[in-house]
Amino acid sequence: MKVVISEDTNKFYGDQIKALDPSIEIFSLNPENPKNPSWAEVPECDAFFLSYQFLFAVRDHEELFEPMLDLCKKMKFIQSGYAGMDAPFLQAVLKESQAVIANASSIYGKPMSHYVLAQMLRWNKRIDEHAIMQKEKEWMPNGGDGELTDKTLVILGYGGIGKEVAKLGKTFNMKVTGIRRNPEECDYADEVLSIDALEGLLPLTDFLVMVLPDSESTRDIVDANFLKKMNSSSMLINVGRGSAIVEDDLADALNNGIIAAAALDTTKNEPLEKESKLWGAKNCFITPHDSAHSLMSLPRSFNLFLENVSNLRDSQPIKNLWEA
Repeated sequence: MKVVISEDTNKFYGDQIKALDPSIEIFSLNPENPKNPSWAEVPECDAFFLSYQFLFAVRDHEELFEPMLDLCKKMKFIQSGYAGMDAPFLQAVLKESQAVIANASSIYGKPMSHYVLAQMLRWNKRIDEHAIMQKEKEWMPNGGDGELTDKTLVILGYGGIGKEVAKLGKTFNMKVTGIRRNPEECDYADEVLSIDALEGLLPLTDFLVMVLPDSESTRDIVDANFLKKMNSSSMLINVGRGSAIVEDDLADALNNGIIAAAALDTTKNEPLEKESKLWGAKNCFITPHDSAHSLMSLPRSFNLFLENVSNLRDSQPIKNLWEA
């Protein structure tokens, strides 16, 4: 078996690959330099750990796009370091490569769910208002709603990340509903329903968490009409793709009290344009697409790759197999 990894991955984890199977041949590459060692000289291989290092490099250096795509075309299996597959390079890989591909959605659920709960508590306990009062040396108790108990949490896009959000929601004794295209029973949510149920839930929802991918069916799903159906005391949290929201409509809804608050880790264009109305919208908390950041992400990502290499060797099902 032949595998391709970055030089840093080989440095830190190469021994684990050899421990899995000493006969595995490792091709260790520099993600930012296709010439030393030469990507073109890499033969057809069984597995490629397309880690963040490679994905960031091709995102930031246009000249790497074609050489890296050619490299991917030599692979039988590719383990992506991204949770989604909508990045332009990955879309090209899906179209032009014959490789079996797995994503990394399962490894980002924990840090992203922690982000979601942090934003819920931030709003629920009015943390920002307390920070302002401290700065102004004002003593004025303001505990917000006090706790999350019995609050209604609806998760739109109920996959691996959504399930991690549901787990934490239940530890706070929230009422949790997952929404997904194909509903299935889940131990973490009180119920999992189809998208057809969403409209009826909106007036009853305290926290709407969005974990949607980018697709024709999800773009601009949250518009003025959608927001008007929401509870005026509700909070919207988006850790999915920013394309799902009509941003000017959301800013207007916040400023006019249609909904109470929003936390956005993603936006349609990133970085968010300085002229965007969202920057100044009332109770709008913006973060620069870093909810998935965790010091645990690299070891988790590699362990997923190693598990799938083992699955390939033993003719077992691939974990996180991408299916369009």
